[in-house]
Amino acid sequence: MRCSKIYSLCLKAVTRAPRETGIAIGPILFVLAILGILAAVLSIGSSDFSIASVADRLQADIPAQANLIRAKIMECNLKYGTNSNYDGYPSSDATNGTLVSALTCTGDTAGLQGLWTGARPAYLPPPSTGMGQWYYINTNATGQGGTATGGRCIWFVPTISNPVNNKGVVTGLTKAAARFTNAVSNDGASEVNYNPAGTTQRFVMWITLPTGTADPHCTP
Repeated sequence: MRCSKIYSLCLKAVTRAPRETGIAIGPILFVLAILGILAAVLSIGSSDFSIASVADRLQADIPAQANLIRAKIMECNLKYGTNSNYDGYPSSDATNGTLVSALTCTGDTAGLQGLWTGARPAYLPPPSTGMGQWYYINTNATGQGGTATGGRCIWFVPTISNPVNNKGVVTGLTKAAARFTNAVSNDGASEVNYNPAGTTQRFVMWITLPTGTADPHCTP
């Protein structure tokens, strides 16, 4: 009788284990199934989500950077440009332009001429992801004297391959350009030149408009 009871208890223990194991595995399998469904749904909409994310980022980053750079360049001229025939703007390489990050305000005291680190320091944000460094050209070249008939501008070009076929980039830069008066070509009046159909997707902001033929760097 005692042996029978022990056998019965042993049999119950053996048959109970698989049930308890099934209860633990069931919810796990259910969660995995749900995750699989979610992954499938997200993969369908991931393209649109990515386009919107890139466009929103560029729409926010580019105008903020452009306005800051323009303000710092204008600040230099306001301090050292005496009239319309005297150039107080930063100098640049007149052939290829100069990195905005390397600009100097020539009129400032030696050792404090860096536009971002000198007499009036400011933080220059890094380029937005996929976008190139900002460049500046002063077609008067030397600065601190004379005028720039070809104008003065800042620009950048996306670094990603084939940017004109990247919907996020084109949408974002189009929205960024819309924050200013803009044209798809140099119209001699707009703040920004940007052509959404342009192969390079060059984004240009004028500092001073040209009084003659615009420098090619300042055209989209």
